Amino acid sequence: MKRTRIIQLSCIILSLWMVISVVGCSKTNSGKGGDSTAGRTPASDEKDNTKEKGKSSSYITDKKITLSILTPEWTGGQVGNDMPVYQEMEKRTNIHLDFQLLPLTDPLEKFNLIMGSDKLPDILGFSNGEAINKYGMEGAFIPLQDLIEKYAPDIKKQLDDPLPGEILPYKQSGWGEATAGDGNVYTIPLFSSSNAIGAVYAIRVDWLEKLDKKMPETADELYDVLKAFREQDPNGNQKQDEIPLVAGQGGKTARIIPLINAFDAHMNLHVDPKDDTIKYGPVENNYQEGLSYLNKLYREKLLEEDYLTSTNDQWLARATGNQAGLMFVWPASGIGAANNGLQKLDSSYKFMPMAPLKSKSGAQFKDTNTAGRMIQPRMAISITNKYPEETMKLFNYCFTEDGTRLISYGIEGKHYNMIDGKPVYTEYVTHNPDGLDPEAARVNDGLLTTALPYQMGWDCHFQAHADADPWTVEAWKIYREPGMVEAPLPTLNFTEKELSKKNQLVAEIDTFKDPMIDKFIMGVESLDRFNDFVKGIKRAGLDELLEIYNTAYKRYQKTAK
Repeated sequence: MKRTRIIQLSCIILSLWMVISVVGCSKTNSGKGGDSTAGRTPASDEKDNTKEKGKSSSYITDKKITLSILTPEWTGGQVGNDMPVYQEMEKRTNIHLDFQLLPLTDPLEKFNLIMGSDKLPDILGFSNGEAINKYGMEGAFIPLQDLIEKYAPDIKKQLDDPLPGEILPYKQSGWGEATAGDGNVYTIPLFSSSNAIGAVYAIRVDWLEKLDKKMPETADELYDVLKAFREQDPNGNQKQDEIPLVAGQGGKTARIIPLINAFDAHMNLHVDPKDDTIKYGPVENNYQEGLSYLNKLYREKLLEEDYLTSTNDQWLARATGNQAGLMFVWPASGIGAANNGLQKLDSSYKFMPMAPLKSKSGAQFKDTNTAGRMIQPRMAISITNKYPEETMKLFNYCFTEDGTRLISYGIEGKHYNMIDGKPVYTEYVTHNPDGLDPEAARVNDGLLTTALPYQMGWDCHFQAHADADPWTVEAWKIYREPGMVEAPLPTLNFTEKELSKKNQLVAEIDTFKDPMIDKFIMGVESLDRFNDFVKGIKRAGLDELLEIYNTAYKRYQKTAK
């Protein structure tokens, strides 16, 4: 019933929108509306109340309009019109945003409720591409490819060539990531260099120095370092209370299993570049070798004994309490949180990022399943939106030089100054007068948290973190090198039948696989039974799952440009 109602409503509204579009085009061609791409100067200076420091207006519409917008809440900042960036964007574009927020907890549940209502917001922001495409194909969202072609040249450039000129560990197809299973584009993504990284390895470099150990580069070297951490009292309290390897941020198995990459093994589904097909890591021989290594660490008490039940609070207590030696964590929230606590004990105590280990084949990579997504679904336009053209122009403004600078650096004179032709953060960001760290100072004012789509390179992040947490910058510099992080699985679109079967098979496989992995690591099950483990996964439907994934992957490749 819900789908039928949406489709019927879609047909009515789409017909109205086509009429509105014709009228809108006629108005534009007459010169009344003008070309409303970014940088256009209004016909009269009396209308231009946006000029500051010589900037020209970038009015999207001469008559102010309001667009309702659904966007997720952000940790550390109340998203809305109190944020200076949104206030400035409204001055420049003449578009007011009326915010509705998705909660941090169970956002999909609330999103589904909104999609089932009679009144949809004009703009819907959600990072769940599967949900966006599902409702788009049911008729709730306007297909965007024609609007992009007509009104969004800067977005089109990003989709054609995401983040050109930036150093990135992998490349993704912009059009492939944005295109739904029916061939339409329903979401304008965000493009972010730092999002590509994900979690990284971090090691106590002061312990390495104290024990005269070099940064480990292979699994064997890491074993020697962890053994020294356990046996040679690097924290100096005359107790053997060091935990060489902890499950970072309470991440349990997911934060220790990445070490299998040192054996050319993969954690889960991955694209094999040899034949460009999707394969399943846990049934491959290298996976057994990786599990054997982890079992060795666990057996010799080099791995946190309670990693399977360890919480985030326990991790933080151990990391800041001078007990943890190695962890797999997010650069800012993980390394930063640990170092902030450690350096209250002693300013020389610190974690620093460690590169992925080199494998026996010479490869050095972080698993596709631990990669971030540099291209993420962001904004859809509902079928009930009366201003689709203006909305797309607003989106495109975010990708212009002027819009990108506003989103990434803020407002000139307050958040940044132009020095030698480049934006440089002011002390308001780098040494905030209210004592906020650079991340909080930016988030509070709406930088980075824009509810709209955007493109963001490395420079603004490097500037913000260089003094406050240099370990984060160092992590990005290590892991952004090409090949260091494997690209995440492409955003695949499944038919309704495929999706239902895929979810069923994944649940059945994981129900069998996950507890067995921990039994192997802990020695509850002998790795002599690995072949039985593989057979069990195949009995749960692996071959059918791979067929579904590779069929969807072939469809994806047709949309990738």
